[in-house]
Amino acid sequence: MTKNFQIYRSSAGAGKTYMLSVNFIKLSLHGYFNGDIKYYQKILAITFTNKAAAEMKDRIIFYLRCLSFEEDKDDILFNITKDTSYQNQKVFDAAKNIYSHIIHNYNKLSISTIDKFTTHLVRSFSKDLGLSYNFDLELDNSKIMQPVIALMLSEISAKGDNLSELLVGFVMSKVDEGKNSDIEVDLNEFSSELFKEGVYDYFNKNKLSLKNYIDVKNNFSNKFKELEHEIKQLSHKVRHYFSLNNLTKDHFTRGTFYDLFIKKLGSDNYEKWMPSKTLQKNIENGVWYSKNANQIIKNQVNLCVKELNSFYQQLIVLLREFFSYKEILKNIYQLSVLLELNKRKEKYKKENNIEQLFDFNKKINEIISSESSAFIYERIGERYQHYLIDEFQDTSTMQWQNLLPLLVDSLDYGKSYIVGDGKQSIYRWRGGEAEQFLQLPLIYKSQNLVLKSEWEAKLNHHYRANILDFNYRSREEIVNFNNLFFEKTKHLLDEDLQDMYKNHNQKVVRKGGGFVHVELFDGDKQQYKEEILKKIVGIIKDLTKEKKSLHKDFTILCNTTKRVSLVANYLLENNIPVVSSEGLLLSSSSKINFLICVLDYINDPYDYVARAAIVSYLNKNKLINDELHKLNLQLKDLNEFRNILKKSKIIINEVKLLKLSFYEMIEQLIIDLNIKADVYIDFFLDFVFEYSKNLDCNLPSFLRYWGEKKQKEAIVIPEGLNAVQIMTIHKSKGLAFKNVIIPFNWEDTKNKNDIWVNSSHNFNGILPSALVKSSSKLENTFFSNDFKKDSNLRLLDNLNKLYVATTRAKDRLYIFSKSFSKNIKNDYKYKGNLNSFLYNYHDNYPLYMGNDNFAENKQKFSYDLFNVKEKNKLDWREIISIKNSASEIFDFDKSKNKKDQGKLLHKILADIHYLEDKNMVLESYCSLSEYKNQSFSKIKNTINNFFLSEDILRYFDHNWIVKTEKEILMPSGKTYIPDRLLFHKKSDEVVVIDYKTGKAKKEHENQILNYARALSNMGYNNIKKVLIYVNKENIIKEL
Repeated sequence: MTKNFQIYRSSAGAGKTYMLSVNFIKLSLHGYFNGDIKYYQKILAITFTNKAAAEMKDRIIFYLRCLSFEEDKDDILFNITKDTSYQNQKVFDAAKNIYSHIIHNYNKLSISTIDKFTTHLVRSFSKDLGLSYNFDLELDNSKIMQPVIALMLSEISAKGDNLSELLVGFVMSKVDEGKNSDIEVDLNEFSSELFKEGVYDYFNKNKLSLKNYIDVKNNFSNKFKELEHEIKQLSHKVRHYFSLNNLTKDHFTRGTFYDLFIKKLGSDNYEKWMPSKTLQKNIENGVWYSKNANQIIKNQVNLCVKELNSFYQQLIVLLREFFSYKEILKNIYQLSVLLELNKRKEKYKKENNIEQLFDFNKKINEIISSESSAFIYERIGERYQHYLIDEFQDTSTMQWQNLLPLLVDSLDYGKSYIVGDGKQSIYRWRGGEAEQFLQLPLIYKSQNLVLKSEWEAKLNHHYRANILDFNYRSREEIVNFNNLFFEKTKHLLDEDLQDMYKNHNQKVVRKGGGFVHVELFDGDKQQYKEEILKKIVGIIKDLTKEKKSLHKDFTILCNTTKRVSLVANYLLENNIPVVSSEGLLLSSSSKINFLICVLDYINDPYDYVARAAIVSYLNKNKLINDELHKLNLQLKDLNEFRNILKKSKIIINEVKLLKLSFYEMIEQLIIDLNIKADVYIDFFLDFVFEYSKNLDCNLPSFLRYWGEKKQKEAIVIPEGLNAVQIMTIHKSKGLAFKNVIIPFNWEDTKNKNDIWVNSSHNFNGILPSALVKSSSKLENTFFSNDFKKDSNLRLLDNLNKLYVATTRAKDRLYIFSKSFSKNIKNDYKYKGNLNSFLYNYHDNYPLYMGNDNFAENKQKFSYDLFNVKEKNKLDWREIISIKNSASEIFDFDKSKNKKDQGKLLHKILADIHYLEDKNMVLESYCSLSEYKNQSFSKIKNTINNFFLSEDILRYFDHNWIVKTEKEILMPSGKTYIPDRLLFHKKSDEVVVIDYKTGKAKKEHENQILNYARALSNMGYNNIKKVLIYVNKENIIKEL
């Protein structure tokens, strides 16, 4: 009987995508030979990423095209005909027709990501799912959470309502952890939990209100104190027992049992209360005293063992409950805030008719979990008869279960091929469930499926397992190394997870050759990295110099984007060309970070962090001979800080900059700061330009936007360049490279994370689910099994990540890590760091396998590198001169200097908001090219004289909010532009000031009275009207 549900379990490089492509073409040919040229349209191929979908499409089209030209590439013809009676010529002819039909009906070729298919599925029966037909699909979670969080924060009340109390508690808990107390940033990061598939059930269980959470928190705090008191009471009781029975420290093995009750339980450090693992083991084995104890001690202790053991068991029960409450209380604020955010998120989405991919999966899953779902799938199920699913180990439980009705229904008349490799499951944080691939044909986590038994029976009936055990990618030495390495390291995993590495050994196709080099480096956290980077540079330079490899043949795989950036910058410093979408981040450029700090300073001159960063940059690049600590002493005084800028030949005219369009402001600032343009600056300006298209385009919102995007925005370099590739291991999945280098020790891996636990059976059932921090402290709580499971899965994640990294290599594999710790403990090999895996494999390094003295092919192409010099940004205003009026173009009056000076005086006074701005503004105008040819000293003297008047100075202090040359639009359409408007910060007084440079005229008074009337119409009543004639006398006229 034909088995239509075929599972292919394979290892890396075994040709999974090739096999699916072959089966797609075989099914298409089967339909064609039965009279249906459109049969390929009845096949649905599903992959995990857009790139994988594109690759599969390209492969299928490529092989069909080759066959249509009667060419056999990659043994495609052999693999199509070996199990069929098809003749070669018939295959060629059929392939030509199918290829032509697909090209003319390309949109009917159904190869897509699972998310894209799910969206299509939902669109086809949105009404059945209770969805609006015109809903908006939002893929960016932050676009939902930002307005939700902003609205929630705006509701914080000084009166101290429930929301405010919980949010303040949330902030304080972060401060206690030594983390940033910026609540908006924390909430945005923390809210990512809301979009994880695995937490949906926990949210469903928890329906508590904000008031409920405050009550729970108070209840738990009281219970925590009660337990603390009970433990202290038990301690006193045991002390008394010791005294009555004349038991001392010498009666017990190393005195640990005695010290526990006499010393440790009296400590304020709760962590000391827990018995050591050695003591726990001794008591479990009935070891109370040392082997060398005299018989009197033995007899005395033996008489008390029953009571002593009872005391110990009472303590363990109390401590387990005590530490459980303690761990819950650590995260109680986070839990309550998260659930409140979830409620508000759902409300926001409903009000704005927004849906997300997770919503689709959830809605479909709810239907198939509760009733027969045939009515949903009938519209789409008629179209597809065959299903091909790639990278199944990355598929989430919901995604798989939502496909099951379609796939199960098709098995009676169509084939389904599922391909996966549990060893390459590295997306658990994104919902990937490798365990469900292991359990096929059983359905993983299927307790809620009404048709579970029926579906499993059908899957079992059609089930056939296949193993792809050849490696077509790597050379022999690399395959042999990986076979042996993972045979040894798989035993680190929990027994039920070791099946993931069952049949991991591969057979070699590319026999002979290959090179493996593993080496460890000494030094502290920084030193060993420096040594590894030097080693990497040396290897790349040696192999390229000897013409064994080109730069583009090297790929460096790092654990995090932070390390990608470190390697990319180091290689660039050593003149090695680099390609990296993750490492060449704009935020890795010191120039751009300096520019951002200056923008922070402009936004808030009293931002001391920004000032400190600016001074640090200037000390490294301009004020090299100055001592940094002396410069830092000048930071707090604004004038002193401005003197540092002046010493660096930097003048920042904030007022003038803020009058420019946003893009022009950034461009002008780059010029003012004398920043030489480079590729980072060019891409940053592109980023600014895209942002400047937004309606809400201003400096504060830009700085927030940059904060959100800086870890993603990178220099985009086209593929195909002769440059070293650097990427994260996650990014490398599915790819292959000639020479792979895996550096560092992965110590920046996030070993501690929050885990959701079912707490409905604890705490009298008042808290259905909870969020706790995954750490060894959970071993002594109600959640010890949850912690053990999480630890095992994290170890699996890291081993899988290493498997993905080592199996990318075709010709050469280099692993460079940190030397082993001098004091190796029993749990060292379970840490999940790179060198802990290496320790489990071998204890003597460096290790070499194979011979490095080979070249794959003689390189036919050579690449010439040339350096591009940095250049200063040109100011277009100095290149293009635009005249704005006839009086400026034609010299009507030889004595027009007075008019020009009057305009210039108005400009300068408009830019001086407060007295301390005066000198900076004068210097900035003096430096501008348009004023270089004019006599500026007279204007400078006039301004200095202007500010000698006490009556004028009072309008330039910090008691006022200042607006200069702002338009007032009247109902008639007419506009008024007062020179200076002042709004008192502590009263309702408003002052309108107009400057004049000529003789006093009646029309001047009429003009300022019009300004005052306009302000009165706007609701201002206490208005002072001031005319100032700027001359030697500085006449002030108040109306």
